[in-house]
Amino acid sequence: MKTIGLCVIMCVLAALGGYFYGKSQIKTKVIEKQVEVIKYVAQKRSKVQAQPHAGRDELLKLMRAGQL
Repeated sequence: MKTIGLCVIMCVLAALGGYFYGKSQIKTKVIEKQVEVIKYVAQKRSKVQAQPHAGRDELLKLMRAGQL
């Protein structure tokens, strides 16, 4: 009877250990993905900011064409 109880406890502990290990791995992947997104956004933002500003005539032309 003690061996059955011990086996059940060992299985429960193994399952909990696997669950928490998997949970920690998922957090690492989510953090890595967020860092990649931040780098991508910073790269695109710098590309947009490097472009020259549109002039008044260009903006009016785009507005009349319905693109702005």
